[in-house]
Amino acid sequence: MKTFSDRLKHARLLRGHTQEELARLARISQSAIGSYESSLRQSSRSARKLAQVLKVELEWLETGKGSMELPLDGYDLSNTLPPANVAEPSQRAGRKPRPQAPWPFPNISPSHFDALTQDERNMLEALVQTYIETAQARRSLKPRRKQN
Repeated sequence: MKTFSDRLKHARLLRGHTQEELARLARISQSAIGSYESSLRQSSRSARKLAQVLKVELEWLETGKGSMELPLDGYDLSNTLPPANVAEPSQRAGRKPRPQAPWPFPNISPSHFDALTQDERNMLEALVQTYIETAQARRSLKPRRKQN
């Protein structure tokens, strides 16, 4: 595969995503994905997000050099996910499972997270859960403006 557009489309199809799904997961427009795949746009600043979502090496996606697949010793955060049915509702029969979202913390590398002990991860999870619950409660308590 000689071009960014070829590599992007190959990786997207290999991972089973539609253009719409990839766009949603990478938080860019579907038309941008279509433009990249049809060579109307060249690789972009979005390449890092696309590589994360597609779980491919960034250098391969951008240049075609190296291996497409991430190394086997790459980040596996599956042991940090909650048990089934805790965070996500169960899948309906016959539906394809949802792909995992890209790493959500732009200022924290996965290697820093991986270096935490299990107790530290549990504390971090409790802190984030408390923050989310507090933010949601505050939003529901905000007074609504009267409409005339």
